[in-house]
Amino acid sequence: MSWLVFLHTLVAMLAVGGLIAAAVTALHGRWGIARVSAALAVAGTIGAIGLGEWLAADEDVDADWLDASRLLAVFGLLLGGCALALLAGLARTRPWAQRLVAPAAFVLVLIGLTTAFVMAAKPS
Repeated sequence: MSWLVFLHTLVAMLAVGGLIAAAVTALHGRWGIARVSAALAVAGTIGAIGLGEWLAADEDVDADWLDASRLLAVFGLLLGGCALALLAGLARTRPWAQRLVAPAAFVLVLIGLTTAFVMAAKPS
């Protein structure tokens, strides 16, 4: 069981790290790296959601904090990460997209940190 918690946490950290890398590389105009980092964050989010659902099923947990973290992960990180990867890909040739990539990545980093707080604090 503890290996599952460790793996879930590790993959979630990979997702947030990918978002941080996307934000930093977007600030420096490295659109290819930003796109790959955003795609890595999406893959990490999918993995973290899958491992989290496995963990919730093993521990038979049904709580409000878990529902809140699911909403943040799916609608914030997963859909937002896909939009970020698309924006980073468009930023190579479209100046309007270049202005949106870094702020969008920073917002997603904040959503990721909020999700981590909800998971760690388990407020009732």
